[in-house]
Amino acid sequence: MSDGSKKFRFTKRDLENLPAHPKDSPSRETEYSDTECVGLKMLVNRQGRKFFYYRYSHKKRRHGIKIGEFPSMSLVEARQRANELRAMVDRGIDPQAAKRKENSVPFFKSFALDQYMPYAENTKRSHQDDRSRLEQHLIPQFGRLALDAITTQMVQHFLADALKKGLAPATVNRLRSLLHRLFGLAVQWEIIAKNPVHGIPKFQENNQRQRFLNADEIRALYRALDDDPNPQAADFIRLLLLTGARVGELLNAEHAHIDLEAGIWRIPRSKSGKARIVPLNDVAKALLGRQAKRAGNAFVFPGAEKYGNARMAHPQHAFDRVKKRAGLTDFRMHDLRHTHASLAVGRGSSLYDVQKLLGHSSPNMTQRYAHLADGRLMQASNGVADAVEEAIRK
Repeated sequence: MSDGSKKFRFTKRDLENLPAHPKDSPSRETEYSDTECVGLKMLVNRQGRKFFYYRYSHKKRRHGIKIGEFPSMSLVEARQRANELRAMVDRGIDPQAAKRKENSVPFFKSFALDQYMPYAENTKRSHQDDRSRLEQHLIPQFGRLALDAITTQMVQHFLADALKKGLAPATVNRLRSLLHRLFGLAVQWEIIAKNPVHGIPKFQENNQRQRFLNADEIRALYRALDDDPNPQAADFIRLLLLTGARVGELLNAEHAHIDLEAGIWRIPRSKSGKARIVPLNDVAKALLGRQAKRAGNAFVFPGAEKYGNARMAHPQHAFDRVKKRAGLTDFRMHDLRHTHASLAVGRGSSLYDVQKLLGHSSPNMTQRYAHLADGRLMQASNGVADAVEEAIRK
């Protein structure tokens, strides 16, 4: 570099030796130009701090965009970035406008937790389910991506992979619906232009699936629960089997809803939209009775203290761990509810009784368990025949 020249081929040593901008100068910094990389500038302020800039013209107007501070950003990195910006200009893109847009579009995680969830808490009864699905499935997948960087193809691949990993079609559809609502809100608020979930079809749900645990499998499940490092999640899974409750119902259970003395659990609003009463057997009462109450938290299964009055996170990871240890295959958490029903029928409960135990709004939903009553019905039929024969013999 020749003395006093503002244009020269940048080198690390020359940049290190550039003096601070004169303090008595009317301007705020001195600008230097790199003769090797067109448009790359170095601006030095009165304090001697040095910044890489890229100068360019777009639509006959001059623009400048800061690249980074030297020496945190190396000269090699600055030239590479300047070349990338020049390529954008060559394609008719204004880098400054693109940066403003990028900065204005939040990442998925920040939008989900800071904007969507406060909205959902005021408008949705099931907002706790949304939080669980976000934290367990969606934020790990999309959290570090800007909303407008998430494409329809990305969402389709995520949903297909979730299905391959063993999530039920109904569960995957709930994830799809949550993504659709979240992105729809971002479109409504003019944060992004289009909803990437639009047009993605739902998976067909098999609500007649039948998978029940037999006695040996129940024994293996309980051994695995006894050995699990998370006693709260273990008790939660035990109670799903003992009460036949839905996962969401137990997650939302509050101490005020449970009367251990009377042996009842009142669910203020079930899936059908109506309140229902769950009878509590002695084992379930013992498990519920040992769930400690936490000041400021109403839930039977509270979340981490830092979240205040929040329920525990969905225990899917704990269930997967227990299921693997117990050697259970093709078994979902919701199948504990089916197992509860099958055990009730096997012990002589009528389908009407099971309908009430499970809180089914229609008897049609309980018909999936009808075949389990065949043996008991045969005994009843034989009983009728015996009664007829006894009458005839008299």
